[in-house]
Amino acid sequence: MDERYYICDKDNNEIVYGYIDYSRLHGFKIKPRNNVPYDGVEVSRLVLMEPSLIENVLKRKTKHKLDTYLTFLFTVIDDDDDDADNLELVIDDVARYKSIIMNKYSKFLDKKYIKQLLRKVGMVELELNQKLKELTKQNTKSQGKSR
Repeated sequence: MDERYYICDKDNNEIVYGYIDYSRLHGFKIKPRNNVPYDGVEVSRLVLMEPSLIENVLKRKTKHKLDTYLTFLFTVIDDDDDDADNLELVIDDVARYKSIIMNKYSKFLDKKYIKQLLRKVGMVELELNQKLKELTKQNTKSQGKSR
């Protein structure tokens, strides 16, 4: 099935309609997740081709995700009675995010930024692992031996 695309020409104020083969495009692909009702054109898939635009979108996206991990880390550190299962899920998610950075984002971002980002994510992962070790140590102490 052919996919329909629209191109807006700024010079002539025209909209050009056509079809596009997404398998041939080499850009960053995005699927919008917002479910806001809108009377205009529905966008199911977006391919960014401009390198500076890709870089800006990815930097904003990684900054938002890193902020999310940091806020969770601070809430975990402040809470003493946190569940170890939730912490393990977040550690797995951080490891998955690191692999996404290395495999998907490294194509579009420069090496220096990727290195800094991986260092920051690694520090978050290290802190979460330390908190998990503390929780498991406390759980084993509290259970102890019974007579």
